[in-house]
Amino acid sequence: EYLAKGGLQAAYDRATERSNKLYNIIDKYPDFYKGYANKEDRSRINIVYNLTSEELEKKFLAEAAEEGLVDLKGHRSLGGIRVSIYNGTPDEGVEKLAEFMEKFYESNK
Repeated sequence: EYLAKGGLQAAYDRATERSNKLYNIIDKYPDFYKGYANKEDRSRINIVYNLTSEELEKKFLAEAAEEGLVDLKGHRSLGGIRVSIYNGTPDEGVEKLAEFMEKFYESNK
């Protein structure tokens, strides 16, 4: 399927574009969304971050679930939020999460 869409480079470009949508929001609000990885080490598939408190993370997860955004809870030892955007994840889902993150920030800053 990816050969018809431009091959490996097209898949890489799509993954980069999609992850950057979320990283741009994390970078835009660094006192609210706290990323783990250095910019040069960031994953294009698993985006992990914390919010300012565990209570706010629980609220984020609950409100995200109400919007149909599920399976975002972070690793049991690290906590936080973990977004996995594998190749099969629809672009619309990434866009919906980006919009939710902006809205959640505005409502809770």
